[in-house]
Amino acid sequence: MTFRMVKTIYLKEMLDMFRDRRSLISMIVVPVLAVPSLFAVVHYFTQNLGKKAQNESARVGISASVSQPGLTGALKSVGFELVPQTDARAAVENKSVAASLDLTRAADGTGQIVIYVDKTREASSIAAERLTAFLERLKLEQVKSSLRGLGVSERVLNPFTVKSTNVAPAKKMAGFILGSVLGYAVLLLMFTGGMYPAIDMTAGEKERHTMETLLASPASREEIVLGKVLATTTASFLTAMLTIASILISIQRAGLGQGGGEFERLVSRAAPDASTVVLVLLTLLPTALFAASVMIAIALFARGFKEAQSLLTPVVMAVVVPAVVGMLPGIELNVGLALIPVFNVSQLIKEIVLGEFSHLAFLAAFLSNVFYALVAFWFSVRIFKTESVLFRS
Repeated sequence: MTFRMVKTIYLKEMLDMFRDRRSLISMIVVPVLAVPSLFAVVHYFTQNLGKKAQNESARVGISASVSQPGLTGALKSVGFELVPQTDARAAVENKSVAASLDLTRAADGTGQIVIYVDKTREASSIAAERLTAFLERLKLEQVKSSLRGLGVSERVLNPFTVKSTNVAPAKKMAGFILGSVLGYAVLLLMFTGGMYPAIDMTAGEKERHTMETLLASPASREEIVLGKVLATTTASFLTAMLTIASILISIQRAGLGQGGGEFERLVSRAAPDASTVVLVLLTLLPTALFAASVMIAIALFARGFKEAQSLLTPVVMAVVVPAVVGMLPGIELNVGLALIPVFNVSQLIKEIVLGEFSHLAFLAAFLSNVFYALVAFWFSVRIFKTESVLFRS
């Protein structure tokens, strides 16, 4: 195997790849345009739907049994729009109001205010939370008033306070979310970005009948496969870098924008620094080589482009499961878990962004992914040497 021959094959495949429209779309257009567009759409709908739910939550139904001047006046003073209802429950069910109040009797005979809520609707849940908080404050004021009438100190109602303090800084919480999303999105798009180049270099060449010309060249089978795998690895790795850049730019813009919320601004400040990005890319490098080798090997079995696409689509979808598991909280990467492909990368990226990764786990994940990549490359070479697979008809 000579470096010059591998370089020639690699450059030839890279040239073909940048001429292929489908490869360019999956490799460059999707991460550059789709990721910011997704962020923009989610941001737009989150802002608008949140405002709509807040506005709708002010419309509350109230039955005649609860309509007392003192209560209704207090509810109106805090911004509720009261709508008289004969059937408080039905009013919520048919969505004419966000929530409604009714007065019944508890088992001990005391008055019981019932809040009807539809928890499948955000506006209804918000209204119920606001009503509950308001009624609790009103009840407390009435109790305090009774105690003052009896000459009892109000402090008997609150002998001590309870305060819960989160030792994780808000920036760390935002980093956890960012790390989880980053690992999942990068892995999924990295496999997608390498899929079409892998198909074009294998099944595509079979359809164009250029595979025979390539095999007739002085290059050995190992050199041909290595050139194709390196080109596909470049496509996957380029997609990963563009995806990371798109995500970081998108959250930075969301945090600096006028419509950005407090959490979005916090996530923008939790964006990883240069050293963190380098570690993430280093983690992804052997995975890109593994993905390229696997997709080249599988695509070789296909007779044409459509068949290769049907064979590789389940492979890309299979990445989703371990990538999503890596997003789950409460999992810490150890040496054993670091041996699980794809999952180890998703979990490791999350821990790198948090700044809490284990160097031993990092080394185990990196070396295991290098091993998997070498095995997958060996397998793709074996398949490329099998004439019955290479010239299927």
